[in-house]
Amino acid sequence: MRVGAIDIGTNSIRLLVADIPEGDGGPLAAVARAGEPCRLGRHLGRTGVIDSAMAERAGEVAGEFARRARALGAVRTLAAATAALRHAANGSEVADLIAARAGVRVRILTGDQEAQTVYRAVVQGLGASAKRSACIVFDIGGGSTEVVSGLGERPGRWTSLGVGAVSLTERFLHGNPPSGPEIDALSEHVRAEIMQHCASMPAQTPVLAGVGGTVTVLAMMDRELTAYEPALLEGWRISSERLRNLIERLRRTTEDERRRWPAMGEGRADIVIAGALAVRALTERFPSDALLCSTQGLRYGLARLAAQEESGGDAPATEPPLG
Repeated sequence: MRVGAIDIGTNSIRLLVADIPEGDGGPLAAVARAGEPCRLGRHLGRTGVIDSAMAERAGEVAGEFARRARALGAVRTLAAATAALRHAANGSEVADLIAARAGVRVRILTGDQEAQTVYRAVVQGLGASAKRSACIVFDIGGGSTEVVSGLGERPGRWTSLGVGAVSLTERFLHGNPPSGPEIDALSEHVRAEIMQHCASMPAQTPVLAGVGGTVTVLAMMDRELTAYEPALLEGWRISSERLRNLIERLRRTTEDERRRWPAMGEGRADIVIAGALAVRALTERFPSDALLCSTQGLRYGLARLAAQEESGGDAPATEPPLG
């Protein structure tokens, strides 16, 4: 079954059109992927609302993505929004605006729904070894970070941290490059969030996997790739020592220098340091031999849910309904 998924995030909007195998047990086949920076969360921490111009831009992008999915033969497209719309005072109004432009209902996910959907998508994407192992998966977005521990495809404990690459940058990082005190203040804040909300999770894990733009950039830097190639990034292992060196390299660069890196991508250079520091704090909390890069985040989980809904089936017991 061919379906579409639109992930409306705090920093960007992403599209996936994919063929889902019968029974939802095997790997999906991506037909098309796309992403556009939109920055719905710009100044959200200060104003409490989503800017009208950013909302209109999101509606245009989502509309284009929905039309692309239909043109490619998607029989159902599922659109879901995350932290920006979840926390904004005008989140429901923005969801309605985007839905009107796209012709697809926009669902605002709770943190728990987002976390569980991401976890299962990541484990399924990583394959047999992850499906047989205890895992911790984290997804660093623009406005929140989802952290889930589980066994194989079954999530156990999960939480949604109120820190993301956009919100952390706006709150803490003002220098170019950021100063030492700014770096320290951000890191301390993230560690406090992790300590408070992840206390009941395992002390360490055999499989630590990260998903999101920051992790993708780190993996591309580690592989010395100049273009995004999911097949070369999925499951890539970044050793603890190499990860520390990559983050240290990032934090010493200016935004203009980062914009010239082929691995950076549009809309990432100004927020990647904050994301990388959050990655560092998470790897300190969950020691593992290496960080695995996943390219199959929320939109992959949404695609599977779209197929389940189209076929009239229920989501797995480990997944919350997306109302």
